[in-house]
Amino acid sequence: MSMTRQAFLAAAFGAVLAFPVLPAAAQSGGPILIGATVPITGPLSLTGKQYYNSLKMAEEDINAAGGISGRKISIAFEDTQASNSTAVNAFVKLAQETKPAFFFLSSYSTQNLAVSPEVAKVGVPAVYAGGADVVSAAGNPWMFRIRPADSVAARAMVLCAQTVLKVSKPGIIYIQNDFGQGGANVAVKQFEAAGIKPVGVEAYGQNDKDFSAQMLSLRSKGADVILLFNYPQDGAMLLRQAKMLGLKMPVITSSAALVPAAMQLLTPADLDNVWGVVDAFIDPSVGPRMKDFMTRYKAKFGVDADPYGLAYYDAALLVAEGMRKAGLEPKALRDWIAVTKDWPGIGHTFSYDAHGNGIFDLAIVKAKPGTKTLQLVQHVSVK
Repeated sequence: MSMTRQAFLAAAFGAVLAFPVLPAAAQSGGPILIGATVPITGPLSLTGKQYYNSLKMAEEDINAAGGISGRKISIAFEDTQASNSTAVNAFVKLAQETKPAFFFLSSYSTQNLAVSPEVAKVGVPAVYAGGADVVSAAGNPWMFRIRPADSVAARAMVLCAQTVLKVSKPGIIYIQNDFGQGGANVAVKQFEAAGIKPVGVEAYGQNDKDFSAQMLSLRSKGADVILLFNYPQDGAMLLRQAKMLGLKMPVITSSAALVPAAMQLLTPADLDNVWGVVDAFIDPSVGPRMKDFMTRYKAKFGVDADPYGLAYYDAALLVAEGMRKAGLEPKALRDWIAVTKDWPGIGHTFSYDAHGNGIFDLAIVKAKPGTKTLQLVQHVSVK
């Protein structure tokens, strides 16, 4: 049984009180040091580079606006690659050598789970973008999610199947890890609650390249829609293979397959009859703040912004405001984030619950016919 967040809080704060030393960044008049463990190289870098870029841009913007009470921030990065142990080592290195006042963690849940015990030991607040519900269920009071949990995204995918496509024989394919299995399980339960039994649920490994057996199995069972829970590179391969196999049923993919890095691997034909549930609709029509972010990001880095990067940019501005209002003492900053309600980011409005989840809205999108330009179908809010 998971430890309650309150019990974890008491245990973690008890450990911190035994070592009442502020992070190095809080003790001097120099730059405020912030740590970031990011998959900069390897297969997970398809999204990691997006939020590496976004954090660099946020660092510049925060400092240009006067920093934190006149002090600049400095983000120290360590590469997590595609390994949980590397992610842990990256975090420990930053904690011991840099002693940051705050941490940005990976967007991959397996890395978040591996690092979570170390975050509790250090007793410094951190944000992460991994969607697996098991991360927040562990009750670590120092960790805050900055994008929708997988259960939220899965429910939105089911809503798309039910209300937009109006299908009744869903099939599910998922990557076999905490993220994929968690999302698939939520989707099955949501369908069953509506009186719909999925015709099949198929898994694949993170290093798999051929998904034809899973797809053909669902087709033979009469699936009239396929839900995909995937990462960027495998998501692109799944969509390409669906077209190569001549599958006619619509596909609803989770957000990773529609980030710019994955879309570069796809053709407009690959996106025909594909719907997606994305964290945020990245389009100038959203408003002037979104347009400004998109324009500056593209000019600075030469690639389009994506929802993962935007989540980290928004989170950096949120944390900067927390530092200005609550200071750098870890518990005070943690407590400020924990009670944040209706904070207006560019991509989302942040409101944290008792489990450290702050985002509950998503967007259903579909590519404009004959193009790779995503169009908004509808916004959904799921709690």
